[in-house]
Amino acid sequence: MQASRPVVFLAVAFLLGSTACSRLRPDPAPVSIDKPLAVTPTSISSSTDWHLVFHDEFDETGLNSVWSTELPWGPTSPPELEYYIPDAFEFNDGILRIKAQKQSFQGKDYTSGVISSYPQFSFTYGYAEIRAKLPSGEGLWPAFWLLASDQKSSHEIDVFELIGNDPNTIYMTLHYDTPSGSQHVQGSYNGPDFSQGFHIYAVDWEPSEIVWFVDGMERYRVSQNIPQSPMNIITNLAVGGDWPGTPNPSTQFPAYFDIDYLRVYQHN
Repeated sequence: MQASRPVVFLAVAFLLGSTACSRLRPDPAPVSIDKPLAVTPTSISSSTDWHLVFHDEFDETGLNSVWSTELPWGPTSPPELEYYIPDAFEFNDGILRIKAQKQSFQGKDYTSGVISSYPQFSFTYGYAEIRAKLPSGEGLWPAFWLLASDQKSSHEIDVFELIGNDPNTIYMTLHYDTPSGSQHVQGSYNGPDFSQGFHIYAVDWEPSEIVWFVDGMERYRVSQNIPQSPMNIITNLAVGGDWPGTPNPSTQFPAYFDIDYLRVYQHN
């Protein structure tokens, strides 16, 4: 996510066991799918040689055991206003609902949820997608992103971010290291109100370029400073911070970020 997250190489190491949700369930059975379902073959770098390497369809009543319910550095991310708790999730008819609430907890004014595959699952190059319905409201910040697994760099691919007071705009960002420090490049796509229904957000991360898609259509492309090492997947609903600002009286709580599925594909 953008500016407010800590620099990852300063992150405090954490133990997965201390953060696991009490409702974790076993890994799902493998599913064989030839190519990403959300895009036409001509929209990605190869038309036929994809296979599914990771997925969660959220068809059960708890989180898959691969997920941690904290960020890699812990349950908070200053200057954001939320504390990530392991019971900020609801499950209904194949939908995972991340719930943000206005309630005091551990010195924070809000609670919310995050699912992170660190350290259980990472990948290098591939196609990652999410089908989701996003919340709107001042101070809300839903995101789906890839983060460097080694925690020694600031490499990050933000598949999408949305700022709740502008629910028609999706931001797509690459963060990377330079000798003078962390830098980023960013594209945006202005479309429908993404809080009014489900849409598919995806990225094709290749060794020489990254291509972002919204609903199967290319929206942004980068061909420099491409990460070359493993990354984890993270999905969260942040509240507050430098970019989205503080919720105001019009922001509705609980706020919900609904996810139908998460999938990662790689070339055969």
